[in-house]
Amino acid sequence: MNLAATICMLAAGLAFCLAETGLAAHESGAVGPYVVSFDMNTTMDYTVIVEAPSSGITSTGVHFTRYNMTITAADYFAWLMLTRYEVPMVANITANAYIVYNALLAAGADEPNLYQPSIDGKLAVLGNFRYDREYLGQGQYQEGDLVVAAAYSPDAKLYEDGSYLGTTDCRIISTYPWEITRDLLYTLHVEVPSDALAEESASSPENASQNATNNMNSRALPAISL
Repeated sequence: MNLAATICMLAAGLAFCLAETGLAAHESGAVGPYVVSFDMNTTMDYTVIVEAPSSGITSTGVHFTRYNMTITAADYFAWLMLTRYEVPMVANITANAYIVYNALLAAGADEPNLYQPSIDGKLAVLGNFRYDREYLGQGQYQEGDLVVAAAYSPDAKLYEDGSYLGTTDCRIISTYPWEITRDLLYTLHVEVPSDALAEESASSPENASQNATNNMNSRALPAISL
């Protein structure tokens, strides 16, 4: 199973290019109302593309707008999805772990590995798994593709009642080699528009009973042994 090809099919209807091919380049540009920047520590050619926004409503009746960005190379793929909700949503470790775990299960993982790094200075969850290796014949095998997923909220904050909430959700899934994905996540920064921050400050926290106090032990991106 090739996850890169699967996601490419799902990401049809791309709008315009944010950047063309790059060589170990620093990328920065608008993704909807956000400014996204990151480094691609690679010499391979890749293309960064921003999709047209879409909108929807959650099962609990919360409206949202979604902005997607893809980073495509010949054999690899990364997808960044920014979702802006009309009210603050739970963004603690438990919520992000649920997102990452289920995304990797949907991609074909049996028991994905989960970590709790800090991404963009915020609490995050990162997970990974590798597809089964392919037998090439004559005793030779090819290692299966690596899949990494991560989730965090770039505008999340801890409220006085202990709830950790944000109006923006950022999710990343990548099939690039770990060294490239690691550097992308390590340098990733999402600049949230000032109006979104103002709306969050004025809004009453949703699901405020969920406490994030015990989930604040974040750490740097893990040294994953792959």
